[in-house]
Amino acid sequence: MSRVRLERAALYVLLSGLVFSVAGMAQLMPPPPQMPPVPQAPPMPSAPSMPTMPSDSPGPPSDIPQQTQQDQERRNNQQGVAGFMGAWCAQGDPSKQASISSNGPMLNLRNESGSTSIGNLQGNNQIVAPEWQFVTGTLSGDGRRINWSNGTFWARCYGGGGGGYRTPNLNGTWYPNGNRSLQCSIQQRKGNLTLQNEVGDRATGSLNGKWGVTTNWQGTRISGTISKDGTRIDWSNGTYWIRYRLYGQ
Repeated sequence: MSRVRLERAALYVLLSGLVFSVAGMAQLMPPPPQMPPVPQAPPMPSAPSMPTMPSDSPGPPSDIPQQTQQDQERRNNQQGVAGFMGAWCAQGDPSKQASISSNGPMLNLRNESGSTSIGNLQGNNQIVAPEWQFVTGTLSGDGRRINWSNGTFWARCYGGGGGGYRTPNLNGTWYPNGNRSLQCSIQQRKGNLTLQNEVGDRATGSLNGKWGVTTNWQGTRISGTISKDGTRIDWSNGTYWIRYRLYGQ
C-alpha cells in the first residue's frame, strides 16, 4: 500500500472517531431548559347587570293625593252647607218663618221679616251674614238650632203652632233640573220620605218644617229647600227637582 493511501486511511479513521465522539457527547449533554409559559392575564369581570325594577315599584309623585284632598274639601263644604239648609223659626216661634237655601258654595238667608243676606260658610258649623252687620251663626251639634252672635237664635220648624203651618205634600213624580225626559219620585208617609232619582238610586228622608227636606243617599246627606208653592226642591248639591205641572198641564 502506498504512503498516500495510508495517510488517507488514517485521516478517515481519525474523522470517524471524531464524529462518534461528538455524537456521544451530544447524547450525554442535558437538554436546554425550556422557557416558562407566559402567564395570561385573568379575564376581566363582566359589568354587573342593572337590577330589574319591580312592576309595583312606586313611580314619580303625581297630583292624585292633591286632587283627592281637593275632592274631600269640596265634599266637606257641601256637607257643611247642607247642615244649614231648610226652614227655620226665629226664636223657635213657628209664626216667624226664616229660611236658608243654597247659592253654590254660599247660602241665601232670609229672616222672619223678609230681610235677606248671603251666608258665607266658615268651617262646618258657622256662617257669617255680611249684609246683617256680619252677624255669625253657629249650628248646634244636632243641627236643630243656630245661635247668632247678636243673642238671637233660630230653631228648626218641625210643625204645629201659629202661622198656618201645614205639612207639604211631596208625593208624586219629579223632574231633575227640569228635564222632562227623566223622572224622579217621592213617596211620603207623614213626615217620612222615600226618594228615587233619575238613575234609580234610592234614599230615605224627612221633612224639616214647612220648607226643608233632609235626605240620606247611602251615607251622603243632601238637604233641600221646598218652594212656597211646593213645585220645586232646590238641593244642596246644586241640582233641583220640579213638578210636572210647571209645564202647564
